[in-house]
Amino acid sequence: MAEDTALQEAAVWFARRQRGVMSLEERADFERWRAVRGNASAIDEMERAWARMDQVRDCFAPAASTTPVRQFILARSAVLALLCVLSLGVGIVTYSGHSSFWTRLDWVER
Repeated sequence: MAEDTALQEAAVWFARRQRGVMSLEERADFERWRAVRGNASAIDEMERAWARMDQVRDCFAPAASTTPVRQFILARSAVLALLCVLSLGVGIVTYSGHSSFWTRLDWVER
């Protein structure tokens, strides 16, 4: 039962340490907690478990993509620019310049 409590407290302290920055008070509390018999081995067990999980993650991590992200972004930008130019070209070609046209009611001249 005491070992379970020590492991639970070790998990909390481990998470606080992984967070990055500990205040001076937290650091002093951690050192006092670690000085208690059994707590140092509990925190060491947490650190070993974390290291093992890192090793497993590295074994099952997907391989790096063969297509760099930068090339993908450049290709996407080029396609977008091409579509803009094509849209502009279609608009220019279809505009006839005539200002007169038929409506449902009559012929209109501008």
